[in-house]
Amino acid sequence: MSGDWVEVPFRVLKEHGGMRVDAYLAARLKRYSRARVQSLIEDGRVSLRGRGVKPALRVSEGETVLIRYQRAEEPPVPHEMMPILYQDDAVAVIAKPGGTLSHPTDKILQNTVTRILTRQLGRRVHLCHRLDRETSGVMVLALSTSDARAIYEQFRARSVRKEYLAVVFGNVAWTRQVVDAPLGAEEGEIMVRRAVGGTGGQSAVTEFERLAGDGRRSLVAARPRTGRLHQIRAHLAHLGHPVVGDKLYVGSGKAYLKAVRRELNEDDLNALGAKRQLLHAWRLEFGHPRDGRRLRLSAPVPADFPLRPPEDA
Repeated sequence: MSGDWVEVPFRVLKEHGGMRVDAYLAARLKRYSRARVQSLIEDGRVSLRGRGVKPALRVSEGETVLIRYQRAEEPPVPHEMMPILYQDDAVAVIAKPGGTLSHPTDKILQNTVTRILTRQLGRRVHLCHRLDRETSGVMVLALSTSDARAIYEQFRARSVRKEYLAVVFGNVAWTRQVVDAPLGAEEGEIMVRRAVGGTGGQSAVTEFERLAGDGRRSLVAARPRTGRLHQIRAHLAHLGHPVVGDKLYVGSGKAYLKAVRRELNEDDLNALGAKRQLLHAWRLEFGHPRDGRRLRLSAPVPADFPLRPPEDA
């Protein structure tokens, strides 16, 4: 929309169908409390089906809820194009750079995968899954809502094979490790931080494999069998090997709070070991949404990774 305001869309997924709109948005907007969402609704900044909403209104799968934010001045977009690994009439698979948001937020609109790729392809794209802002690697977007729904259902059914690379602190002593430990909300001031045994814990299983090391850091492959928020990062922190550069899970998470306040300094970054969390979506395999053939894509290991997997990995 024009002027000093912008509308950010949030498409209702299957598991959210039937929820109250305030509960739905509180679930989607991890940094927003339900009270804050209700305040947005009361201010007339949330709309659905072309009109304003009440907190108790129920949302349906496939609908789009719009939140109206005041437009903020953004820094220049560092990436004019997304590296495309595969594209046809149904899907576009990219290698997302670390530091790029998957979708617009109240503060960042242009420097997002969906906006950059929409400009690049000259057509609307649809997210099928998300990667954290600082995570790089393989990401799948669909070119129609029906294709997006078909791919999303594969993620929900856990038929998509995912493999990540992570540079972690410490000399990992094991070769392989399977972590089967529920993750829930950690008590404290950081609402988005997950922890083993946290409140409202959900089953979470990750397989890890050590690939390389230099004595101070190790490179591990992570193959999540479930898809919980921050699953790989939280499980690695639980093992005592947090991801290098992870502001949220290195130590108590104070670096994350400082980053939010824009107070990070060189000493903080040196302690973190990297400017961003060194987590990379390395390989992804899924079924094509139209003919079912298996697509296997991999994204090159980023230049900021100090360790590399062996060639036969």
